[in-house]
Amino acid sequence: MKLMKTTLYLGTSPTHFPAEGHLIHYPVIKVVPRDAHLPEVKRAYDALEEYTHLIFTSKNTVEIFFAHLRELGKDKNLLSGKTIVSIGRVTERHLSLHGIQADLVAQDETQEGIIELLQAQELEKAHIFLPRSSIAREELLVFLKKLNVRFFACDLYDTLPQKLEPIPELANVDEIVFTSPSTVRAFLQIYGRLPRDKKLLAIGPVTEKALSSSF
Repeated sequence: MKLMKTTLYLGTSPTHFPAEGHLIHYPVIKVVPRDAHLPEVKRAYDALEEYTHLIFTSKNTVEIFFAHLRELGKDKNLLSGKTIVSIGRVTERHLSLHGIQADLVAQDETQEGIIELLQAQELEKAHIFLPRSSIAREELLVFLKKLNVRFFACDLYDTLPQKLEPIPELANVDEIVFTSPSTVRAFLQIYGRLPRDKKLLAIGPVTEKALSSSF
């Protein structure tokens, strides 16, 4: 008799996921940092002193941002005096591990949550740096452009699907956790369809929308 719930977690790291029972970590995406010495990346870091705000929209962005900072020989003290914006508590914790305290933390862990925070800020003289994934949504950029806010958006990494062997057998799984729209797309590439006999858990409203539209 099966007594323990089995959860299949599809994101890159289940560290902050409060799993009950048995957890299978099967990352269907991988994060591939871009070369820190690419002209557009180096140009973004060379302008660090000019920015007034830095916006971090994921824990992956935080880790790659600081890895590039070290590789380019930049001092994290360049962030001193700037407004640091975090998309949520997990991203905030990753910032704190690098000795950086977030000034603004979006409770709604979406770009819309970040936009809501920024709407309460004086941005007339702002110069915002937005390190991000190459497949990031465009809502935040649309908002900044609409307000004519000066910004630099730089793709620091690519998020790619991956199919690792062995592939977990879904018959042994009770719950599947999707952490982003890219995990939904990658799951479909591997399994072909979403199972209707499992509990499907989406982290955040954007992932929920991607999941709902995939049936």
